[in-house]
Amino acid sequence: MDYRDKLCVLYDGEDNEYAAEARQVKIIFHPESKNLEKYIEQNQDKHIYIELKTENYTLDNMKRLQGLKSFDNWTLQIPVSMILDKKKKVDNNKFNVIKDCCNKYMFTDMIGNWEVLQFIKALKPSEVYVTNMLGFALENVSLELDGSIEGIRVICNYAQSAWEDSNDLTKFFIRPEDMEAYNKSYITGFEFSGDNPIQEVCYKVYKRGYWYGDLKELIIGFKDSVDSRCLPPNFGYYRANCKKRCITGRNCGVCEAMRTVSEKLKENNTQVIPPAKQKKGE
Repeated sequence: MDYRDKLCVLYDGEDNEYAAEARQVKIIFHPESKNLEKYIEQNQDKHIYIELKTENYTLDNMKRLQGLKSFDNWTLQIPVSMILDKKKKVDNNKFNVIKDCCNKYMFTDMIGNWEVLQFIKALKPSEVYVTNMLGFALENVSLELDGSIEGIRVICNYAQSAWEDSNDLTKFFIRPEDMEAYNKSYITGFEFSGDNPIQEVCYKVYKRGYWYGDLKELIIGFKDSVDSRCLPPNFGYYRANCKKRCITGRNCGVCEAMRTVSEKLKENNTQVIPPAKQKKGE
């Protein structure tokens, strides 16, 4: 599948070109919204992710969502905390109510370590969000899910790390130029962090397949100055399954070496032409 069909954008009810074009759309459930049912019915060619906030868990809202079970083009998203009791154990009664109101469900929690992945896997969601260390071991994550879960979803435009002050270049994020490196069968969705203007920019840039400048202008939380146009073309292919050896005692310095290359190229006013740009003959 073309990775562009896996780009997912936030939709807030306003008609716009990028949300109309995207094959995947995310909606935040609002009880006062009167158009949810109509939108689900009229967009059978999209897959829609409906995020339910904790404060909106009511039996009336559950019944409303249950009325949409005749449609297969949507997945309910909830935080894990919604189904836990005061002792942090699964409240099966509440969990069953949620499962009864939808055909597919998943959790909004970003999974960054193997232990949490095992816990989430046992809850049998349709997909999982992966972040931090696991973002550098996506193939291994897929093997661990062993087909019991349909796929993995990732946030592209956010520098993700369990340690805020870690090296920006070794945080988990995906450049537009690297989308093909991550476009595997086990990746079911590429999402973006941010409000609607950010969503629109990201959708257009990632669909195009390359960024015109500094990563800190595109990747939220990225503070270093690194020109995306000067990074080697194998940057994403290396990071996709490197297992972040730089912090697991294996003394890997590839990301820093690539930074050095990018700085030299920039000094010489030289840019790497990404494959997407080559195809367009630009």
